[in-house]
Amino acid sequence: MRALNVLLAFVVSLVIGLAVLELGLRFIPGFAPPPTLNTFDKDTGWAKVPGKSITRRVGTERIHFDINEHGLRDDEDVGPGKDADAFRVLMLGDSFVLGYTVNRTDLFVDQLEGWWKSEGRRVDVVNTGTEGWSTDQEVSWFLENARAYEPNLVLLFPYENDIYWNGQASYANGIAKPLFPLEGLYEKRELQEPRKKGVLESSATVSFLKRMVGWLGALAGKVPPMNPEFRVLLNDPPSDYADWCKRTGCALANLRDACAALPQKPKLYVCPIPSKSAIDPQEREFFRKWNLGLNGLDDNKWSPDRPVELFLQLAAKLAIPTLDPRAALADATKRNGKLYYEEDVEWHFNAAGNLAFAQWLHDELDRREEALPAARNQGQIATQASSSAGLPTFVYVFAALWTLLGTAFCVTYPKEPKLRSVLSVGGMLAVVFTIVLGGGHLTRLIPHQYMPWITGGFVVIVLGFVAYKLGRRLATVAELLRSFTLRGHWYLMPLIVVLLTIGSLLVVAASSPLIAPFIYTLF
Repeated sequence: MRALNVLLAFVVSLVIGLAVLELGLRFIPGFAPPPTLNTFDKDTGWAKVPGKSITRRVGTERIHFDINEHGLRDDEDVGPGKDADAFRVLMLGDSFVLGYTVNRTDLFVDQLEGWWKSEGRRVDVVNTGTEGWSTDQEVSWFLENARAYEPNLVLLFPYENDIYWNGQASYANGIAKPLFPLEGLYEKRELQEPRKKGVLESSATVSFLKRMVGWLGALAGKVPPMNPEFRVLLNDPPSDYADWCKRTGCALANLRDACAALPQKPKLYVCPIPSKSAIDPQEREFFRKWNLGLNGLDDNKWSPDRPVELFLQLAAKLAIPTLDPRAALADATKRNGKLYYEEDVEWHFNAAGNLAFAQWLHDELDRREEALPAARNQGQIATQASSSAGLPTFVYVFAALWTLLGTAFCVTYPKEPKLRSVLSVGGMLAVVFTIVLGGGHLTRLIPHQYMPWITGGFVVIVLGFVAYKLGRRLATVAELLRSFTLRGHWYLMPLIVVLLTIGSLLVVAASSPLIAPFIYTLF
């Protein structure tokens, strides 16, 4: 019986250690599982969760997503049905249209709608963009929902990785998706809901270990295989490339025919979004040399323009009008700088890219006079309202904590001078707030690929300093843990670990003014 209790004590200690590691890693950007907007959908594979709100960090930005009751990143009242005299524009696309890397004020979809309305046009824009969708998923959504949304103009924004995924029946994570035939009408099949992710699959610890293995492999010179999405860029593509193209063309044909069958007879345009390699020579060279990109492939063996050219050719064969933004975006890059997030941070538009794309799209559609109602007056893209009015939230939090803790300190130690007590509490709070706010600002300046290692290194340094300050007390802590373990007191292990951890940190905080603010920040 005692042997079993000792074994349980070891197991409980191990579980506590792993739990602490998992919790700690989830606070380090890059290791925690990212929040998701999506849930299973029997028609498209997945769709955004109605009413869901999340915040993500992309590069140095915090991006907020609010999904309305109809599953759209759009205004609350936007959904099926519309005003009788409104001209509805339906935008189909993936994360570029969703606005994966920008807040709505910077998203070209919302910028265009605001601009059109400022010109006195009765234009109602619906954003159906969904992270990770390929062309076939976008068309599948349209076939199911277009009649209810009553569009007058349909804009499809495919991206280069659509071509590969249009030829697959499921994604790499096992989630099933629509698959259009090589030709003819699409026959809908009900997709099977994937199994839920297990604990290990969503674990930050497993993510950390995988990252370590990849890092060690890179140090050893191991070359990762080419991402299958990138094969569409090769001048000598794989044998199944022809099937990918046929299925992509079939999806476009079904979209064209569905538009023609609607009562509104909406005009359809295909506007392929180019990759940054097709726009920016510096980004092209980085991607060609990047070990997770083309890994040094000869420049004459690939072209970043191939996907855009393919979509333009497929649309032309189907008599679908097209829009090609490459020249305008390349010119805007020369004049204004980067339009996409740089190098391996992200491949999507940044705020400047969304603005340039919105400006070009607005003017290009105006050239096609049949596309939109005429403007009644001069308009402009709305700029984000200034939020400088009022004090930042942290000032109110600081004042409340200072009042509460200062009062508590004075009540606890009534013999201490009141002014010095209050100022001491305020000074310590100021240091803690500086660590939190300054550290948060600093992390936004550090390239995201280095953040996990820099944060982890900082934690190791702090813990090393704590161990140094504890000195011989560590032997006492180890002896206590060993004693309780060997006696089989497994049910007391969580309490012992918590008490020893807190006690050790407080001892160090009391003995070192340098490290105390960091420890109090943890609390």
